[in-house]
Amino acid sequence: MKKSICFRVLLFVIGLQNVFGQTVTNNTQLQAAISAASAGSTITLANGTWNNIYLSINKTANATNPIKIVAQTPGQVFFEGNSRISLGGAYIIFEGVVFKNPSSLVDNGSTLEPVIEFRSSNNTACSNCIVRNIKIESYNGTTAQSQDTFKWIILYGQYNEVSYSSFTGKYGVGSIINDNRDIAQVNYHKIHHNYFADRTPVGVINDLNDQDAIRIGTSATSLSDSYTEVYNNLFNNWSGEVEIISNKSGKNKYYNNTFRNYQGTLTLRHGNDCEVFGNYFFANNNIFSGGIRIIGENHKVYNNYIEGVNSIKPDGSTTKTCGGINISNGRVNSALNGYYQVKNTIITNNTFVNCDFGIRMGTDVSSDLTLAPLNVTVANNIMLNSSNKAINQVTAPTGTSIYQGNIRQTGSWDITTGTNNNIAVTSGLLTSGTDFYRVQTGSTAINYGNGTYAFLTKDILGGNRPTTGFDAGAEEFGTNGTNLPYVVSNVGNTIGFLSYPNNLTTEHFLTDNKLVLYPNPASNLITIESETVLNTVEIYDYTCKKVYSKNINSSKTSIDVSTFSKGLYLVKTNNSFSRVLIK
Repeated sequence: MKKSICFRVLLFVIGLQNVFGQTVTNNTQLQAAISAASAGSTITLANGTWNNIYLSINKTANATNPIKIVAQTPGQVFFEGNSRISLGGAYIIFEGVVFKNPSSLVDNGSTLEPVIEFRSSNNTACSNCIVRNIKIESYNGTTAQSQDTFKWIILYGQYNEVSYSSFTGKYGVGSIINDNRDIAQVNYHKIHHNYFADRTPVGVINDLNDQDAIRIGTSATSLSDSYTEVYNNLFNNWSGEVEIISNKSGKNKYYNNTFRNYQGTLTLRHGNDCEVFGNYFFANNNIFSGGIRIIGENHKVYNNYIEGVNSIKPDGSTTKTCGGINISNGRVNSALNGYYQVKNTIITNNTFVNCDFGIRMGTDVSSDLTLAPLNVTVANNIMLNSSNKAINQVTAPTGTSIYQGNIRQTGSWDITTGTNNNIAVTSGLLTSGTDFYRVQTGSTAINYGNGTYAFLTKDILGGNRPTTGFDAGAEEFGTNGTNLPYVVSNVGNTIGFLSYPNNLTTEHFLTDNKLVLYPNPASNLITIESETVLNTVEIYDYTCKKVYSKNINSSKTSIDVSTFSKGLYLVKTNNSFSRVLIK
């Protein structure tokens, strides 16, 4: 039996080597492997610290057989010093690496070379390429370089993805992720399940531009469409400029993101036809904080929860760029980098709690912004405890604009209560929940929805909304959706670095008797489930040494692995085998 187990472990290890392909241990081997790579190649970076690595690849693979450049063990491969990545071609995957301890970064006088660029050294863009399960940690230039533009990741090409990664400790000018859009082509990029945290501004908040987390496009190409989606990300402890996300192109979607303890806003700065929905904003009453800022045409903003925004600037005055939702005035004959008039925009079914301003209409940031918002619908929003105004109408919207079905509890607003079903209540609108305010039994918001909106099929939690008789606000009472806001403890589990669920070392495996093992990787407990009764469970390390054995006699069990050394293990039960990474 011992020989049989060792044979299984041997096959297990050989199988890993076959899947991973070539393992490289130094830069010479890495460059040779890149030169020789073709569709289906996997280059495995050996665990350890790699200094001053420039990885540039220009290869075309395919969806079935991508080229992969992966860490031997995610989180145990470190790129340090002046290290950067250039990906060109198609269907290339880069994953598992931590960037930290930078030094002697390449400075071109006003810009630093990006950490990761989706084009090769000869400017060939990458398409259908993926960067996932990485971490960039305080990878900054020197204090003297803080005003030189340093973008950590620059996107080019089409159908690219940045996912399941963590970006922490950014200081200095430059986006974390920038979709450069130097040509007006559709992109279809996806940015999801990432963690953005602990950015500090140069000077004070908004002293300098270009200190955002994500920017999609440029003003020059802003009237063309990108079709990029940004979703299921957590932004935490964030301070840079007024734009945390800066939209500068059309047909993009921003959804299911969570913002916590931040300054700034999600800003639709340029471009048209975007959707912002299902996001949670918890500003913690930080000064210079808002929710969503709107400029441009044909936007839809719905099902968002916005709490604790504060429009006070560091100098004590009130900024006109913040508020729960801020709708700007426009400029006559605006240049591409100016302020286009807001037109044909729908703002419906959002929830505002403890904000200084809920919705601010027609804000004026300079004397030449004279075009009022045109054809704007503000409907079915609920506002609790606005300290200044629930609706602040600086400039009245024109055309077929309407306020309809909005509800406030306490506070005041610049619209007439009692017209178009805009009402005020004294109590019972929302109740404090574990993390955010929820609709409660008997709330006026229940079944109060006015109008018909074809896109309004779900609520912020992912629950179904009826076509008629739907609720006001972001939540549909009693539908029991599960899209809760992200918290920091989700990092490494469902979002951020080491949360990627489907690579070789983090997937769970099904065997003939439907054995399921999770989480994987694990650090404290692993749970094993089976459709049949588990008998003896045994765990072996890669040397065939048995490190655990217990008779379970149940279909489910949890095992404490907190004392295990880091590495890969083989789990045997009911004559079936699975594997787990202990991190």
